Amino acid sequence: MNGSVTESLTPLRFRLAGLLAMLNALLAIPWFILTIYLAEKSDPWTRLAEVSMMLLSTILFVYIIVTLRILVNRRYAFHAADQLILWQIKLNVIALAVSLVGIALPDIASSTGILALVLVVPMGILQLMFGQRLLQLPTDLNGLLRPYCYLNMAAGFFLASVVLIPLGILAGAISDIMLGTIFFQALPPRPMIDTEA
Repeated sequence: MNGSVTESLTPLRFRLAGLLAMLNALLAIPWFILTIYLAEKSDPWTRLAEVSMMLLSTILFVYIIVTLRILVNRRYAFHAADQLILWQIKLNVIALAVSLVGIALPDIASSTGILALVLVVPMGILQLMFGQRLLQLPTDLNGLLRPYCYLNMAAGFFLASVVLIPLGILAGAISDIMLGTIFFQALPPRPMIDTEA
């Protein structure tokens, strides 16, 4: 019984993850610009907006990457990227915590800001390694595997360089669109309706 419930939830999860990946792609660049703009302000509403964006961004990332792990684990018995996915989640949560501490304690905001920027380097390296590892997946995901992996590798490289972070955001947004498409293609085909009945 539990297995059938899990199987019935998977298409719903893929559909939701596909929509969220597309949403994440659409929001990535405006959020990046807004984050730079909000960094200069310190009123309570600005802080609330900043916290909300950070929390939502992290929640979206975790849901999407965990769903990708479910897809490659269950459908392709591929576990080579599991640890890299886990480390990406951990680093994203740590970066979120550091940023939230900086917002909550303005006296140490500059220190936490530097630490958050430093954390971008290992996050980028992990994303680059993740793209490389995922290339070993025993399927081409309808031709999207290589472009998706190469975009992840490029985004990781750009992020790790720090000075090219805007390019990393752009590459990440494009890879999210591809990932959304991958999730939609993972959905089982809808049954044909017999119109003659």
